[in-house]
Formats: sequence, C-alpha cells, structure tokens
Amino acid sequence: MMDRQESHEAFSVIFSPRAITGAFITQNQHNGTLRLRSLHHHRFSNLELERLTLFNPTVVGSLITQWYKESSTTAPLFFALHGPALEEHMLLLHTAHPTNAQFPISHAPHMHWKHTYLYSLDHQHCFYLCGIPKPLLFQYQLMAITHELPLSILTTERMALAHCYRAMNGTAYRSAQLAQALQMHNNRIEQLFFKEDLSRLLLVPTDITITDDARLALLTACGLFAMQGAS
Repeated sequence: MMDRQESHEAFSVIFSPRAITGAFITQNQHNGTLRLRSLHHHRFSNLELERLTLFNPTVVGSLITQWYKESSTTAPLFFALHGPALEEHMLLLHTAHPTNAQFPISHAPHMHWKHTYLYSLDHQHCFYLCGIPKPLLFQYQLMAITHELPLSILTTERMALAHCYRAMNGTAYRSAQLAQALQMHNNRIEQLFFKEDLSRLLLVPTDITITDDARLALLTACGLFAMQGAS
C-alpha cells in the first residue's frame, strides 16, 4: 500500500496478532532464483503488539531494525499484516476493472482499501478486497519513519499470498485453476499451498530450520517479493 521499487533483495516482516517473522531474501539476477539468507521470529508477551496494534512501537521497531541491519543496509523493507484488525472479503463483481467505489461494502472514511483480481467465472469476476484502519496504517508508517526503515510495501498476508500463488505457477498460471482451488478451500488463499511448494519457490540453506509456522510466513515473503513492480 506504499510506493514499490524493484530490487534483487528484500527484507520482509510478517505481523500476526502477537508475533513477527522476518526474512531476508535475495534473487539470483541470472536465473531469478530466490534464496533465503536469514530468518527471524519473535513472539511478544508484554502487549508490545496485540491484535496488530503497536502498543510499544519502540520495542517492535527496534527489534526489526536489529534484524534488518544484521542482514542488509540497502534492501527495501516489506510489511504484511494478518489479524482480526483487518477487514477482508472475497467478492464477485460484474466488471473486471472496478474502482473501490464499485465494491458493495461500506466505505467508512477511517478505512484504507486495496483489491487484487483473482479469476473470472460465468461472466463474474472475483476479487480479494482488504481494508486496513487508517490509524493502524499510520502506526506502521510512523514506526518505519521513526526507525529510518525503508518501508516500500505495506499490505496483508493474503494479498501477498495471492501474488505468491501466481509467481509459483509462473507461465503455467491459469485463473481457472485458481478458481477451482479456491472453491475447494472455501476461498481461503492460505490453504492453497502444499508443504513442498516452498522449496519450489525458495532455496533454503541447510543451516536454517523451517518450522510449520514459518512456512506460511516465507510463502508470504515470496509473495511480497513478487509484488515489486506490480500494477
């Protein structure tokens, strides 16, 4: 939800209601292969982060700054959020190029909205729509500014996963395939991935252990990487 600038490396932070995961990913400029350079995870226990609200942005921002500086001083920074503070919808519309005003939802002035096209079926077009409260959005922007972090993308986990699914399938991607997969999983984008899909997208060094909890975060990080330069 901010300016995008294409790069061959990026540091992504995925926020859940009470925890954050950080991943530094680089891309081979010759063959496009993504490689995980570092992985971090921290669960907060003193209400520093609760339901995505930054009650102590100094602590959260300092931790992210530490991770970022250990990995790079030039890579763009991406944030993806997942939690009950967000408003997320899967909607069918009769137009393939809607504006925010054409979505059948209440456009409260305190919400910031973005959408991404998913597929078309029977002359209807499915979109993922997400809304972030503007005060929450401002919290994350202010934290990045305060800690002089080069934040360039701020979006939701599911938005990033939608881009990850497209990137994973590459030239073989078909919207009809996505439509069938989503219908089989009750439109839950996070359930479209198998355990082995991460290895198709990302080279992970043998000295980095990937837990089940980290796998979805890394898929999200790959999606954030794919979002660079997307319109």
